[in-house]
Amino acid sequence: IPCRINRVEKNPLQPPLLYGEHKLTIDEKNRLLIPSQVRKAIVPEVHGEALFLVVGKNSKLWAYPERYYQEVVASKTSDEVLPDEVDLEFDQLNFALADKVDWDKQGRVVLPQAMLDETKLHKEITLIGARNHLELWNRADWEARRSQLVAKRIEIESKMKNRSGAGQV
Repeated sequence: IPCRINRVEKNPLQPPLLYGEHKLTIDEKNRLLIPSQVRKAIVPEVHGEALFLVVGKNSKLWAYPERYYQEVVASKTSDEVLPDEVDLEFDQLNFALADKVDWDKQGRVVLPQAMLDETKLHKEITLIGARNHLELWNRADWEARRSQLVAKRIEIESKMKNRSGAGQV
């Protein structure tokens, strides 16, 4: 019997557009209610039913939709049996130090205590959308950062325009 293989071109998974700022509270069991606006943007059939948590470049807790994180990390890793030092460090940062969390029926996720400790997160936080990921900030830290960003708005927009040749967003 002949076997027919359908070749499907791999299209990169488009992440949901994650935006806004949400003032939230982490409860005594380290649960965080993900706002419905955010949950609606993450389509389980497309993006998966979980979030991957990592400590981002800014030392804040970042959350990525499950399938988008898997695809991005897989595209940057080597399949070599004996990776070089850079590949090994990348794998350790993005796999050993990552955690996968599912949300419950109420839309809550349990944040690992080790990650809360590492990022020094308190109970009163602000969850921000940052295009393809979410970031968790202590509320006071986000308010200070927000003020800095607003004060530098023209400078930031000018740098982006010069970098991309694009107009204002």
